[in-house]
Amino acid sequence: MTIKISVHLVTYNSADPIEMCLDSLLGQQGVDFGVLVVDNASTDDTVARVQKKGVEVVVNSENWGYSAAHNLAISRTQSDYVLTLNPDVWLAPGYLATMVGTLDENPKLGSAAGLLLRVEKLGETPQWIDSTGLLMSRSRRQLLRNSGDPVAKTPLQSDAVFGPDGAAAIYRRAMLEDIAINGEIFDEDFFMHKEDVDVCWRAQLRGWQSLYVPEAVGHHIRGFRPGQRERVSADMRFLGVRNRYLLMLKNEIMPHFWRDAPAILWYDLKIWGFILLKERSSLRAFRSVWQLRKRMMAKRRVIQAGRKVEWRDLRKFF
Repeated sequence: MTIKISVHLVTYNSADPIEMCLDSLLGQQGVDFGVLVVDNASTDDTVARVQKKGVEVVVNSENWGYSAAHNLAISRTQSDYVLTLNPDVWLAPGYLATMVGTLDENPKLGSAAGLLLRVEKLGETPQWIDSTGLLMSRSRRQLLRNSGDPVAKTPLQSDAVFGPDGAAAIYRRAMLEDIAINGEIFDEDFFMHKEDVDVCWRAQLRGWQSLYVPEAVGHHIRGFRPGQRERVSADMRFLGVRNRYLLMLKNEIMPHFWRDAPAILWYDLKIWGFILLKERSSLRAFRSVWQLRKRMMAKRRVIQAGRKVEWRDLRKFF
């Protein structure tokens, strides 16, 4: 029998937060669901802690990255909906039931974003909003809606969004299958970082809608956020730069791109200047984009051939 929702977690040395994350998930969620953890060759005791909770875990012999690991999880489960959940997220009771109910009521919704509140450690009382979904600036910088706003300013009304942040995103499986390219849902060339933005962009191009649902609440430890690049590894910073350009190569509608070209170029000039002056380790991102250009253009042809909207339909999200 097909369950209502499958919850997929990708772990990599996630021992510290994983038990509290799973405890929140296995609590009072109010809907029939399954859980699958894919571990990317952790060297700590993440796998043992997951197994202690009685949760199924697939252990990869090497780090496959976020995209490939989630694709594996999706291929191994059957459900109406999929929730991608980071191990550093705590879900309030009823998160799954609220999200499932929302998508059940509106078949045009391909995804939904809950209210994520930011913490430095799971179990803390949050003071700030982490995300109410994704949006894109005209410079093509992806942004978290309401990020850094005080909890007291939480928007309490549902609203259309570009898509959900992958830390706790619910997707309609039919939508994921609709946007797949050669059977691949999350782009494995991205490895990790911005792959959730790519899924949202492709979904929007296919005409799928997304909604912010304030009644579904979670807490999240945000590791990679603006102004704190030093908190993440050089590899993650490299991926952040490279995947910006992979996103645009695949998904841009050219009239939309040319309309925003001044803002895009200005932001790129700042990126290039910063890398040349302070982060030369990320220069390899541009070589990697060049090496992947043919693969991205092949994917672009599939995406644009299946596009169901015009750029003006997406303007409100940029």
